[in-house]
Amino acid sequence: MKQFFYHICIAFLFIAVVTGCSRKKNSFISRNLHAVGTEYNVLYNGHLALQAGLDGLEQTYKENYWDVLPVERMTVKDQVFLPGDKPADPNFERAEEKAVKAVQKHSMLINETEYNPQIDESYMLLGKARYYDQRFIPALEAFNYILQFMPESDQINQAKVWREKTNMRLDNNETAIKNLSKLLKEEEGAIEKEDLAIANATLSQAFLNLEQVDSALIYMNRAEQQTKNKETQARYKFITAQLFAKSGQRDSAFVHYDEIIEMHRKIPRRYYVNAFIEKIKNFDISKDNKEELLATIIDLEENRENRPWLDAIYSRKAIYLEREDSIEGAKQYYNKSLRAKNGQDYYLRANNYAALGKISFDQSKFVNAGKYFDSAIANYVERTKEHRLVTKKRNNLEDVILYEGRRRSADSIFKVLDMSPEQQAQYYQEYIDSLKAEEERIAKEAEVEAAKAAQEQNAFQTINNNNVTKRGNAGPTFGTPGSNVGANASGGSSFYFFNQQTVARGKLDFRKKWGKRNLKDNWRRKNKKEELQREVEQEVVVEEVEVRPEFTTGFYTSTLPEGEITLDSIAKARNFAYYQLGVIYKEKFKRNDLSISRFDTLLTHDPTEKLLLPALYNLYLIYKEDDSSDAFAKAEQLKNRIITDYPDTRYAQILRNPDAQLDDSASPLAVYNRLFKEYEKENYDLVITSAERYSTLFNGDDIVPRLELLKSFAAGRLYGFQEYKKGIDYVALNFPNTEVGKSAQKLAADAEALKIPEVFLPENGLADFKLLYRFKNTEVTEMDNLKEKLVEAFKKEKFAFRVSIDVYNKDEKLVVVHGLRSKLGAKGLGDLMTKPENDYKVSKSYLSIASENYKIIQVYKSLDMYEKEML
Repeated sequence: MKQFFYHICIAFLFIAVVTGCSRKKNSFISRNLHAVGTEYNVLYNGHLALQAGLDGLEQTYKENYWDVLPVERMTVKDQVFLPGDKPADPNFERAEEKAVKAVQKHSMLINETEYNPQIDESYMLLGKARYYDQRFIPALEAFNYILQFMPESDQINQAKVWREKTNMRLDNNETAIKNLSKLLKEEEGAIEKEDLAIANATLSQAFLNLEQVDSALIYMNRAEQQTKNKETQARYKFITAQLFAKSGQRDSAFVHYDEIIEMHRKIPRRYYVNAFIEKIKNFDISKDNKEELLATIIDLEENRENRPWLDAIYSRKAIYLEREDSIEGAKQYYNKSLRAKNGQDYYLRANNYAALGKISFDQSKFVNAGKYFDSAIANYVERTKEHRLVTKKRNNLEDVILYEGRRRSADSIFKVLDMSPEQQAQYYQEYIDSLKAEEERIAKEAEVEAAKAAQEQNAFQTINNNNVTKRGNAGPTFGTPGSNVGANASGGSSFYFFNQQTVARGKLDFRKKWGKRNLKDNWRRKNKKEELQREVEQEVVVEEVEVRPEFTTGFYTSTLPEGEITLDSIAKARNFAYYQLGVIYKEKFKRNDLSISRFDTLLTHDPTEKLLLPALYNLYLIYKEDDSSDAFAKAEQLKNRIITDYPDTRYAQILRNPDAQLDDSASPLAVYNRLFKEYEKENYDLVITSAERYSTLFNGDDIVPRLELLKSFAAGRLYGFQEYKKGIDYVALNFPNTEVGKSAQKLAADAEALKIPEVFLPENGLADFKLLYRFKNTEVTEMDNLKEKLVEAFKKEKFAFRVSIDVYNKDEKLVVVHGLRSKLGAKGLGDLMTKPENDYKVSKSYLSIASENYKIIQVYKSLDMYEKEML
């Protein structure tokens, strides 16, 4: 009976608890049971998952100490996630699931009032999980829910802070600044210390996003003083120091870096070491002690705990050595920085390569400089300032590398050709000996590696045998360390034929024991060995006689170029390379020493006049810039040589009138545009004379090569092909590093390739002719009248002929009738225009010519010759 009443009581108690736990009934039992279940079950696991996700973010995040550190160690993706998007991190996904479960299972929302005191914490967990998973819009919804529906929550201020953190991530920096400033002003005393630190740090980050460094500094300085977490405090101090340095307050920055250094073991070592590195970056030779700086760098370098940061430490030491003019030491440490095992800082690697490129350039090792700059470009982020700067330097080296290679190759060829056959043989034998020595070195290194591999193989085999012995009679075990399966799984296969060194040793051992044997049946028979021994001896003799071609001097001497035409072509290419290098060093790199060297060497090679004159003129300009008496004497000597030996050249004209001025206030571009219009009007003589004058006036301006090229086109139209070619050669040689100069180089090459013969074509059978009337340039009225008569006549007779006035040379123009199909037809038209019975009354004599021959007479200005030869 008692047992019956006991069960009845238990049943009633269970019913009371169940009915009391209803989420729709606001009772003491319901509130507390749901609150306890939420806090110690669901939210506990949710917070563990959130922390695991944060730990993952910390481990994968890579700091960029070249810029001001962000407040949070979190890489923000460009993608914006919307509600409904799935979390990317499983830990944050689990944290979100727990938060959602807490709301779904334990929320006591009755008449729009939440009675479970842990639900606000659930929404905070939900918002944080979404925030760290970078789903900022859904995170904003979670924080806004607390602010809208739980105004009495003790999490209200924290929710406000996190809402503005989220706004900042959505680039709503102004909104975040406005709301956080209001919150700090009204509720600062009510906010917990850590939330207060987060609010000030977030406000600082928002100002920094808007590049308002001074405001950012104020709030970050507050944040570092409010947090009690040592790691967070070290980070905030580091950011504050960076902001002080960025605003030019070096001493204040150093105070904060020193505070970080004093924290030492209490903080992550990354802040401790980088505080030293930042102080070294901001070293001031006028204020700081160089000996102390070097001692600090050496201490950092020798401390084994600093191995993860050796790349940055080595680079700082390299910069110090470079400043102290210890160039070789600097190169050594730049390379050590690049070889450091921890070297994952690509910006640092790029800086190291760029520094090595600069050193190589200063040492005139331009090919090496180009390679270093290529590596720097590969490591810099595209479209950054550094990437553009190094790319520009590399592009400037393009021509230097090209022409230096051509120069060295040609010099080497002529150096060898100047030797006697005995000297050539000795020269190449020394090269062959160096090749053999290098091969022997590589072979010895291979032997050492093979010996090491054999020792490792023997040691590994010994371990396997010991393992097998220890197992004794334990029976067969699948995949034991002594088996092939175990060996392959151990990383680096121990199977005999997988190891090339072991295979090689096996072949040698077989040869020693059995001699050379072919792969045949009965290979062990003695007569087989004796039979093959003779073959081996024969093969040995052949091997001793046979020598690789590259180990013979004849291999090299046979490839030396021969023939006057070939050698002349190489000499021309060499001379052009020397000239281009002289101009490039002078104009692009301002290295007058190298420029003088290349020009002087060119002059010893008896260059053609088109290279000789500009080389002399450029040397004159270089020496003229030097204030020394010796340079002045050399400049005067070069000037007199040009004026005396080449009085009719452009260079002599410039030297005779160096101070020529024109009364023209127009800009260089306006002058060029005006002359181009004159060119289109075929006023070629005016274009030529004006371009010469303005080139002198605008000497040094970027418009000069364009004026000279326009002058070349006009000269070609007025005086023929030779003047055109002379003009574009002048532009190509004097402005090789400009776009116009490079275009002129291509035009010069094309002109030679497309050059038409001067010989007139037989006109029988040709089907395109013209009718010409010759006039002096002074006979303008007569030309215009004839053109009008011809146009009217063709219109009346319904002839489909076209009439133009073409410039022939400086003194003559031509009235040309186009579209005639035969020489007889051209003559017939000319006779028709001159017959007295017609109304046209053209008394001017005419000339019929095939269009192909008309092209020749315009290119070479050979109309008089055509009349003598063809008529």
